[in-house]
Amino acid sequence: MILTVNGFSLLIGIGAALGLLQIIRRVPDKQSLHWTAAGLGLLAAGLAGARAAYVWLNPAYYAAHPGTAWQLTEGGLAWPGALAGALGAFFLAALFLRAPLGVAADIFAPMFMTVAVTAWLGAGFSGTAYGAEVHPALPWAIPSTEPEGVLTYRWPLQLIAALTLFLFAWSFERRSVGWRLPEMRAGVAGLLLAGHTALFSYWRADGGLAFNGLRLDYAAAALLAGLCLLGLIALGLLRMRASFSDEAPGANRETWFSPRE
Repeated sequence: MILTVNGFSLLIGIGAALGLLQIIRRVPDKQSLHWTAAGLGLLAAGLAGARAAYVWLNPAYYAAHPGTAWQLTEGGLAWPGALAGALGAFFLAALFLRAPLGVAADIFAPMFMTVAVTAWLGAGFSGTAYGAEVHPALPWAIPSTEPEGVLTYRWPLQLIAALTLFLFAWSFERRSVGWRLPEMRAGVAGLLLAGHTALFSYWRADGGLAFNGLRLDYAAAALLAGLCLLGLIALGLLRMRASFSDEAPGANRETWFSPRE
């Protein structure tokens, strides 16, 4: 018997496992089971959302073959749907765990980063999100087999995207360890991920995912950036309000209208 391993599925599984380890590393031992279960829920919701979005984007085929809609072995995932599903599950998980949104985001964010890195690598195995065609004599040209079976040479977009995102995440993790407000790390990391995704989606030669002329990868990146920006603004306003509280230690009670000596 010959065992065939799908490269994309294998890399996504590795990314999910490493992401769950990041969660375990960030929470107390007594709470690790609950947080890990919540992480699994986010991953499952992301997978369901990715499949649902792909089916929604290909209505003609799945209307004729409804029984294959949830056959994941047939392939077909759309990452904007994964983002939507994971974000919805994130709010439910924070409610279930009774954790502030900022704290929950800081714990779950490394898992999303890890899965995003392995997803870019997996795209190279699945033949999606590829770069522009280049001359085969160039040192960075990599062979790529088109769906029609034609061999071409392309710029290694998926590999460069995965490598740069990994370096961004690793550098950010090291530099943000001593931040006074750890809740801000998830918001800033989300902005970095959104910007990185939008930039490399722009360089995709396969056109990306679109619906009625709208690039869904741009829309998903904008949604992520908007939510992270709103979270950072809300966190800043809450901290500012707390600093003017009479009960706050070392409270700053000055305002713009305070008299100056």
